[in-house]
Amino acid sequence: MRITLAMVSSVDGKTTHPTLHGWSSPEDQDHFRKLKTMYPIIIMGRKTYDTVKGELQLSLKTRRIVMTQNPDAHENAQVPGQLEFTNESPRMLVRHLTAEGVESALLVGGSDINQAFLKDKLITDCYITIEPRFFGNGKSIFTSDAIDIPLQLTDVTTLNTRGTLLLHYIIRYEHNAR
Repeated sequence: MRITLAMVSSVDGKTTHPTLHGWSSPEDQDHFRKLKTMYPIIIMGRKTYDTVKGELQLSLKTRRIVMTQNPDAHENAQVPGQLEFTNESPRMLVRHLTAEGVESALLVGGSDINQAFLKDKLITDCYITIEPRFFGNGKSIFTSDAIDIPLQLTDVTTLNTRGTLLLHYIIRYEHNAR
């Protein structure tokens, strides 16, 4: 199963800002809207869900799965086939989705969920948008666990005149990082 990670980051590697929400460029937001239409499943963590739940537009075309330690706490929000909550591990979730015939999913973070999928070598590729900003503080794409996984750049697109870059990488788990 193909799992594509999509994240936006500042130049200094931060995916969040302590006081800003919705800080990515309009061009990145357009890219992300288009990307979401290409995947039947969108996977996120509970904190990401809490941040975007007011903006979510449910659809029969897209199944959103929120990974949380306490899915029962979200029972009233659940809409089968559109918005679901699970406490399965990434490996078990992928196993169940694969058994259902799902071929691809979009992983939209945060850092804890991203780290869990990467640790299990489940992410196949990633789209990383680099916004020309420094934040200094904030969360990163992954938690602070040490990782060293090689990537293969497949595409670079300049999204605007300010210098927002869209990078597409294939993850090469099988290659030695040296």
